[in-house]
Amino acid sequence: MKKKILVMFFILILVPFVTAQIAVEDEVIKNVLAPEETASFTISVTNEGTSSDVFGISIGDSNWRDKIEDDFLEVGTEKTAKTKVELTPSRGLKPGRYSVNLRVYSRTTPEIFADHLVLVDVIAYEDLVSANLEFNPDGLDPRRENLIRLGLKNKYSIELKDVKISLTSPLFEDSRTVEFLPAELRNEEFEVNLDKNIENGEYDLRILVELNGNTLVDKTEKVQVGFYKDVTDDESVNEGFLLTERKFVKHNGGNVETTETYKARVTFFESYFTSVYPAPTKAFKENGMYTYQWNFVLGPGDSYKINVTTSYRTPISILVVAVLALWLLYYTFGSKITVKKRILTVRSGKTVNMKVLLIVKNESRKAIKYLTLIDYLPKGTNIPAEFGIPKPSKVSRESGTEMLLWRLDNMVKGEERVVSYRVKDNYDAPRIHVPRAIVKYRIGERDIVAKSNKNFVNL
Repeated sequence: MKKKILVMFFILILVPFVTAQIAVEDEVIKNVLAPEETASFTISVTNEGTSSDVFGISIGDSNWRDKIEDDFLEVGTEKTAKTKVELTPSRGLKPGRYSVNLRVYSRTTPEIFADHLVLVDVIAYEDLVSANLEFNPDGLDPRRENLIRLGLKNKYSIELKDVKISLTSPLFEDSRTVEFLPAELRNEEFEVNLDKNIENGEYDLRILVELNGNTLVDKTEKVQVGFYKDVTDDESVNEGFLLTERKFVKHNGGNVETTETYKARVTFFESYFTSVYPAPTKAFKENGMYTYQWNFVLGPGDSYKINVTTSYRTPISILVVAVLALWLLYYTFGSKITVKKRILTVRSGKTVNMKVLLIVKNESRKAIKYLTLIDYLPKGTNIPAEFGIPKPSKVSRESGTEMLLWRLDNMVKGEERVVSYRVKDNYDAPRIHVPRAIVKYRIGERDIVAKSNKNFVNL
């Protein structure tokens, strides 16, 4: 028991003596790092012993991979040698502050060594950078170019390369790659042009900042789109023959819904010939005018079109067609040839001398060929004694009545012919009924008969 106590006593006395042979200092090159980056230090080893020695450096922490520039340092008495030591955290090491022990030992006398602690801060990706969004407090204006500023701060003395910044929203998308100096504060400006028809309101904007596929910032902000009204009117009038057409267009170029009204006025007479599209909300009389009124709602980017057409073409066309139809009916079915019968009488006792005039006229618009003129004498009347020119082609008796027939050749438009003859006979009756004369002719496939006026002779 006494022997063990004695050994421990000598060890306690020896340790300060041994460690006193070596002095170790460090100079930090980089000890604040992102995960998977490498810390680096300059390690100074001073030989405080009485003879030259060769020193090695080792790390006994499995959480770190080391790289030492000079594995062995040959240091003379009271001399100092330096080497560079790099420490890389193993994959999966959690962020935090770590004390890593470096053991400096004598190659010739392993009992001579010194332990030295270096501090390394491993920063989580999400703690490296902060981001703040700035934009017009009145909201983005769809009518003009907007500027969104993203304030970014590198919170540590770590250089960050190839940092990707992405902004994503229903309004726009943009991205870029930047580099951060240690502890740098920078502003990234994004120019934003919105669709003019975008509705006002709040929209989500995702801010994503990445380093080598690792997320530094991922958050969503609200972006306000301001509202504005921009309602325009476009009205045109087109006038043509018996037609007036008015076109009205109201367009909402703003981004907020509006309620609009439009009125169109016509005279009471014009209202009978006016059509509108679409159907008005209401129609009424106002100040002696007939008024159509439309009430409608315009959403952002919407247009409302109204047509008011006053046309006299349809009624005039109907009237013209009717006149043409009547004319055509008259032209087709009306009497083209007219015949008039005039009688001049002279009485001498019981004897009566009658001169009969048959006036035939072509009132059609074209020449007519091959007309037949037929006249009948009163019953019991003798055959005429005298004829004018032309003379009848045929004289015969039908049912006790004398019939006279003339064949007339071509009669041009507007031509008038007079056929005459004289009759002399004795009549006992005080009044004689004289039959009508007729004209027969043909137009196309139709046979037409025209009759003269009635005649009575008072004796």
